[in-house]
Amino acid sequence: MSSEKKEFRCPYCDSVFKTEAELSKHIDRIHIGSGLLEGDRTKW
Repeated sequence: MSSEKKEFRCPYCDSVFKTEAELSKHIDRIHIGSGLLEGDRTKW
């Protein structure tokens, strides 16, 4: 196994996370949850 560390980068703001779960939580909370995406209707 490689000692290389995997990064998970947010496609919206380029924040970097250690795990895919952290990235997913960040996107849900920061980007999708706040309605930043065009056509997002999660608040409706």
